[in-house]
Amino acid sequence: MSSRRAYAAALVVLTAGALLLLWGYGLVWGTAEVPLLAGAADTTRTQELTGRALYPGAAMAGWVALGAVGGVVATRSWGRVVVATIGLLSGIVGAGAAIGYGIAPAAAIDASVGIAGQPTVAAEPAVGWVVAAIAGLAVVAASCWTLLSGRRWPTLGARYERGSRPERALSAWEAQDKGQDPTDDLVE
Repeated sequence: MSSRRAYAAALVVLTAGALLLLWGYGLVWGTAEVPLLAGAADTTRTQELTGRALYPGAAMAGWVALGAVGGVVATRSWGRVVVATIGLLSGIVGAGAAIGYGIAPAAAIDASVGIAGQPTVAAEPAVGWVVAAIAGLAVVAASCWTLLSGRRWPTLGARYERGSRPERALSAWEAQDKGQDPTDDLVE
C-alpha cells in the first residue's frame, strides 16, 4: 500500500472511530428501576443511562480522538508521534470504560443511580456500550498505525508554512509609503 493510501486509510479509520465513540457514549447503555424515595422499593421509576452519564470522563475520549485527526494532518515527524500517542490513550480510555461496563454492568449502574445503602431494584444492560468498545478499539488501531508508519506519510506542503521570502525591490510608490526617498539611488 502506498504511503498516501495508508495515510488516507488511517485518517478515515481514526475519524470513523472518533465519531462512533462520540455516538456510542450517547447511546443508552442500560436501564434501571430505581425507587422514587429512599426506603420505598414498591414505587419505582425507569431511568435510562447513557455511556456519558455512567462514564463522563471516558465520554470525552471521542473529542480527543477527533482532535487527533486534525493533529495528524497538521504535524509531521515527532509531532505526529505525540499526537498519535494522545489518540492512542484516548482510544484506550474510551474502549476500556466500555469493556469494563460490559464485564460488570450491574455494578456500574448501581454505582451511578443506587441510593446510599439501597441498590437499584433491577438493572438491565443495553448494547450501546458495544458500539463504544468497537469504536475505541478502532481509534487504538489507527493510532498504533500512525505511531508505526506516520513519519513516512505525506505532510502539508510548504505553502502552508511561514517562511522567509527574498526581499524584492520596492516600487517608487512603495518606497514613499515606507518613508524612503525613491530618488536616493538615482543620485550619486
